[in-house]
Amino acid sequence: MAGAAVLIVDMQNDFCHPEGVFAKAGLVLDDSNSLVDRINGLVNTARMNGLPIIWIRMEWPDDVSVGKLADRSPFLRTEGLRRNTWGSQLMDTLDVNQHDHHVAKMRFSGFYDTDLNNLLRRLDIDTLIMTGVRTDFCIESTTRDAFFRDFDVIVAEDGVAGYREDLHSNSLQLMNTVFASILPVDDIESAFAKQ
Repeated sequence: MAGAAVLIVDMQNDFCHPEGVFAKAGLVLDDSNSLVDRINGLVNTARMNGLPIIWIRMEWPDDVSVGKLADRSPFLRTEGLRRNTWGSQLMDTLDVNQHDHHVAKMRFSGFYDTDLNNLLRRLDIDTLIMTGVRTDFCIESTTRDAFFRDFDVIVAEDGVAGYREDLHSNSLQLMNTVFASILPVDDIESAFAKQ
C-alpha cells in the first residue's frame, strides 16, 4: 500500500477517557479500550511497512470563543480541548512515537486551516487510512475534505467510533457511497502484507 498514511483523529482524553469533558457530559464511547487496541495494532503494522503515522488533535487556546459549537455543547464554553491541558492530550495508552507527525486543528476537519494537505503532499501520500473519533463529525468531515482534494480514503470500519450507534452507522454508510472505502482493520492490515 505504497503512498498511504494512517491518520488517527481526536483520540484525546476529553473525547475518549471516562474522566474527559465529553464523558462527564454523558457522551461516552462504548469500548474505548478495544478501539485503542485496534488502532495500536494498525499503527504498528503500518510502521513495520514504512507508512507515515499522523495524529490529528482538536485543540483550542484558552481564550478561544468556540461560538456555535459551545451553544450546542455548553460544557465546552469553559473547559475541554484547551491547548496544553490533560484533556487535549492523546490518550496515554496509544502507541505514539517520536517519528510520527502531529497536526492540531480547531474545526471538525483535519484539513481546515491546518498544514495537513501540505504535509501529505510533501510525504507523497495519495491514500489515507482513517481511524479515531467521532465517526459522524471529525472522521466524516476529514474524509469528505480528503476526497475533495483527490485523495483515496479508506475508513477503518472497526477503527472509528462515535457516541451514538445510529449516527456512527449512518455516517459509515454515507461515506461508503462515494467518499471512502469502508474496510475492517484486519483487511487493511492484510493489504499491507500483500505489498
